[in-house]
Amino acid sequence: MDAMTHAQRPTPLTATGVDPDFVEHLEAVDPADLPKGHPVDARAGADKLSPRAQLDLLLAEFSDSYPEIFTSLTTDEGAGVVVSAELKDATERMWARVPDLITHSSLLVLGAGLDHAMPGVAFLRSGPSASDVTVAGLRGTVLRPSEPTGAVAVSLHGGPGWFGDAESHDQLWLPLFAALAEKSGVTVVDLLYPLPGYGDGSPAATAEAVSAAVAEVRERVGEFVGAGVSGASADRVGLITFGSGLTVAGDVVEDAAFLLAMTPRIPDGLSLDLSGVPTRVSVASEDSRGTAPQVVLDWFTGHTGGAGSTGADFDYAEYLSEHIIGVPDVWRRRVSDDAAWLAGR
Repeated sequence: MDAMTHAQRPTPLTATGVDPDFVEHLEAVDPADLPKGHPVDARAGADKLSPRAQLDLLLAEFSDSYPEIFTSLTTDEGAGVVVSAELKDATERMWARVPDLITHSSLLVLGAGLDHAMPGVAFLRSGPSASDVTVAGLRGTVLRPSEPTGAVAVSLHGGPGWFGDAESHDQLWLPLFAALAEKSGVTVVDLLYPLPGYGDGSPAATAEAVSAAVAEVRERVGEFVGAGVSGASADRVGLITFGSGLTVAGDVVEDAAFLLAMTPRIPDGLSLDLSGVPTRVSVASEDSRGTAPQVVLDWFTGHTGGAGSTGADFDYAEYLSEHIIGVPDVWRRRVSDDAAWLAGR
């Protein structure tokens, strides 16, 4: 296969693994065959919405009810402009509401009798514990799962380099990383890094700060995992990144014990040597805001005409969703799959 040939994308994954366009027919039951007093399903004999139709309905409800937030979720309003404090603050507030709004919108249009809990709610009933920490001058949170494996991951939030360190971090990114920690058993050290696209430093200064923090995590790995946990060592420290977190980690990713890259943002010319770094890539199949799934897959397989990852041994999966907006049970499937991969590190 020549360097400019596209890699073959897989079928997007749904909550149950059925084809995104599969339509289930709900068989009608004769009321006479039901126990006395048993309610008759009003939907019996009709067709159930396909997973793709469910996503389309959710997107329509979200865009109609919350047009400003929907635009922010599907358009990078800070791209190519000097980001003002007003834009950053408004974006932080909007993205902070997204997990709850996905659940609320799903209840309205997909059925109130279904489980619409997002991962940051569904998977956090038993842990992890959370404690504030400072690592190489950066503020962060240590997320210790209830059943730690000894592995540690430094997590780096999304937000294309100009937001993600305020309200959206507390309500969106931190619960997501906490869900991954608890489901996988991997202790997560979540960092708030300087935003290179919003006056908090240059890209080089951000990369230097993150590099120093990752080095300190390796030195303090036993402290972060906690006493009595076997298997903790500096060579079991990996990375979890979302979006632009991958580029922020560019100086340290090649030495990571493992990498979970969620919806990675791939800028033009990015080149990393991921040979020897076990990697999982999970993306939203219908992403219109971040790097397109085909571009992501081509980059990781090296089919980008020179730039791209080199020698990456990686798992790749697409989940039926749009950037951040997805049906909650698909989100739970995605986080469960990613956590299962992390559990093997």
